[in-house]
Order: sequence, then structure tokens, then C-alpha cells
Amino acid sequence: MVTFLHTADWQIGKQFANIPGDTGAILRERRIESVKKIATIATQKNVDAVLVAGDIFDTNLVQGKTLLQTLGAMSEFSGKWLCIPGNHDSAEVDSIWARYKRNFGSENIVLLDEAKPYYLRNVPVVVLPAPLHRRHDSRDLTEWFDTCDTDPALIRIGLAHGSINNRLMQRSEAPNTISDTRAETARLDYFALGDWHGQSNIATRTWYSGTPETDRFRENDSGKILLVEIDAPGIEPRVTSIDSGHYKWLAQDISIFHAADMESVRHMLMDTGVPLDRILLRLTLTGAVSLETRSLVDAYLEVLSAELRYLDIDNDGLRAEPTQADLDEIERSGFVRMAINKLTSIVADTESDENETARLALQLLYVEHKHMESSHAYKKN
Repeated sequence: MVTFLHTADWQIGKQFANIPGDTGAILRERRIESVKKIATIATQKNVDAVLVAGDIFDTNLVQGKTLLQTLGAMSEFSGKWLCIPGNHDSAEVDSIWARYKRNFGSENIVLLDEAKPYYLRNVPVVVLPAPLHRRHDSRDLTEWFDTCDTDPALIRIGLAHGSINNRLMQRSEAPNTISDTRAETARLDYFALGDWHGQSNIATRTWYSGTPETDRFRENDSGKILLVEIDAPGIEPRVTSIDSGHYKWLAQDISIFHAADMESVRHMLMDTGVPLDRILLRLTLTGAVSLETRSLVDAYLEVLSAELRYLDIDNDGLRAEPTQADLDEIERSGFVRMAINKLTSIVADTESDENETARLALQLLYVEHKHMESSHAYKKN
């Protein structure tokens, strides 16, 4: 029997340019920690090898420090790491892998950058790799698997990075296409794939492991690795999903009519069982609310933003509809009242190009009024 972990798409060095502030740096550091976690699981499960199906690095331009940190994390498992270059870290002339071979070669980290069989020592396994030597390749680099003859007593494992034809609901990240019948035509006992960041059993004996640390707001079953056990050639593999992710990325749409509606967000977060400081949330708000409710919602979001690892808010669909009570509270006479009347008339004119600007101006007036009201109360006390 052979036992191994299947993982891919670590994308060490990913910039997270869409996540501002310190959070992006924290997420980059976490990807190194995820490799350590994989190494720990590999040791605990006493696997024969770890198969990494491409995109260990986010780019071939990662710094030497990042390479060394990754190698250090991998060294925590003393067994074999069998790795292929993906589309992000393709084996070009001056790639990260060229630097690795030139300066940091390791006996237990095996780079399979040639299309030829690799025989795992002391284990009845042959690995057929399909490494990428450039970011995009129109050929199916796994075709050679079909004509590669190996000892029938050996378990045959394919290792590739790309998009399985006719099986993915959305276009994968790399246009490097792979036949959806490759496992059958090449007589593979297991086909380990990378590129699709969500975990998926895509075809017969064919799996995407997904990225071990979620990196985007998408429901795609990511943040996991696979434990694969194969008793003998021809025997159906036993595949077990193992959670490996630290951060949870969520996307939620909420319709707001009253400030209390925001409580549904907190209930949803509590139901995950994940500490708030390990959650990244993309929140889309829609609805029509009074200025008072909008002010309460903004205050709620400010608190929530401080509690979460990251909060991305899309409130373009949340419209402030000033009530008479809102307007009377701001100012009852004088210049400010005249301005309010003017803004209110613009808001009422749904055809006006300044409609949304007027809504925002009224909201800002309301917030400023509340701020001044609080300041006066504080001074009196």
C-alpha cells in the first residue's frame, strides 16, 4: 500500500494587492505557515510522499528569502516532496526553480521538471509528471502518459497542472488543457492535479486538491489537502479531505430595512465556529433606510471591521431615504434648513444626475449633526 498527501497552489509570495494595510502581509506570512502544517500532517500520517501539483510560488520573481523560508517549512517533513512547476512558477530559464537547483538543492525536495517517470524508492510507485516550462502551453502535456510503459506491479500516479477539458464549470486559472479521460487512457491509479483552487473530484480517479490556504472570496471548497491511500495497482484509491486552512473567507449579501437586520451578520459569523480575527468578510448591503438607520449601520460596521481580520464593504446598493423625522432632527431653521430643503428636492427628483450626491450630502449632514450633539453632551457632563 502507498499513502501520500496531494496538495497544490500554495502560491507563496502572493501579494494580495486587493487587501490593503497589514492584512495583506499577514496573509502572505500565513502561506508559509500552511506549508508547515502540511509537513506536520505528513509526519503524523506517516505518508510515503507529498505530491505538490504546481504553483508552489506565486511568481518566478519571489525573493531568495521567500524561497529559503519555503524550503525551511518543507524540511519539517523528512520524507519526499515531489513537486512540479505550474503556470505561476513555470520552469523557465531563469525561474525560481533554476535558482533552487543552482543554490539550494535538497535530497528530499524532488523537482520533477522533466517529462519522464520518477520511481519512488522503497515504495511500489511510479509518478508521471507533466511540468510546465512556460506559463501557457496549448499542448496537452500529459499525452505522453498514455505511451509510457511501466511495470504493471507499480502503482501509476499522474501529476499535472492545468484545466481538465469539459469538467470545470468556470474557466480555470491556466489555459493549459488536459484530457478528461487521461486517467483511463494512461491507466493511472490516481491523477493529482493543481490549478483549480477549490477541492474537487473532477473525473475518474482524478482530483484537484485545491489551495491549502483560501485566498479569495469564492465558495469553492478550498483550504484543504487530500490524503490518498492506494492498496495496489487497479484498486480504487481511498481519498480523504483534510482541513488545512487557517483563515476563513466569506461573502454575504444582506438586505437592510432596520438597524437590527445587521445582527444576522453576527449570527452568521458565530455559526462558523471560527474566531472573528480569522475571518475575512465581503459584505454586500442593499435596501432603503432612514438616515438614522444608515448612521447606526455605519457604526455597526466600524465595530465589526475592528473585530474581523478584514472587512470589505459594498454598500452602493444601500440607499439613504431621509424621513421627515431625520430632517427635522438636523436643523429646523436658518441656512442649514434651506440647504436641506434643496437637497431633499434633488433626492425626490429620481431623474436628476445629482440624486446620489444629494443623498450622500444629507447623510453627512446627519452624521455631523449627531457628532456635534454628542460633543455638546460630553462638554455639559
